[in-house]
Amino acid sequence: MNPVKLKESIFALMVHGGILLAILCLVSFSSCQDPPPPPREPDPVGDFFDDLQDGLDDSAADTITVIGVDDNSGSKPDLKRQVYQEIITQLHILDSVEILEYPQPDLDNKFIEMEINLADGISPEDAVSLAEFLGAGSLLYASIESDAPDVHIKVYSADNGNIIFAETLQGWPLPITEEEETFDILGGIGEAEVDDAESSGTPGDGEVEGE
Repeated sequence: MNPVKLKESIFALMVHGGILLAILCLVSFSSCQDPPPPPREPDPVGDFFDDLQDGLDDSAADTITVIGVDDNSGSKPDLKRQVYQEIITQLHILDSVEILEYPQPDLDNKFIEMEINLADGISPEDAVSLAEFLGAGSLLYASIESDAPDVHIKVYSADNGNIIFAETLQGWPLPITEEEETFDILGGIGEAEVDDAESSGTPGDGEVEGE
């Protein structure tokens, strides 16, 4: 064989061999990598309170007091308590803000004294004075706008009384309470009807006909 052609053939083999080796190394390296993490599950509640945390961070507020929850939907008598408890739970999850709780009767008396109607909003001057009275770095007020429930939350800064967060969490998936579970199990029987059923011997929770 012609020496020139032989050299060309050897060179071509080396080039192709190098390419093949590089591909094999790349495939081997890729197969050794950890698989990508699964896609993040949507968490609208967590995202909502992360945005609230951003507002607190921007105003350097490290304490917060929930000054009120109003129910404008009038749907369920227990909804206000549920929303309040979930707000407290989500604030605890943030783990970067201290929650200062204050007796609601004392808060209501302070609102009367300061002529504050939470539903109408709080002026910056009143927000500063109220926050100073409570010793809080920020004030949170929530209003339930529908039985979905859609919950609108405002947070006021103690520094200047300005609103540092104001958004609505739509369709908040509240956990089912023990009372609601009982209601569902009994097929929509109300609490008063359950008491009547038990007193009359009609099967209720924990009773079975024929026993």
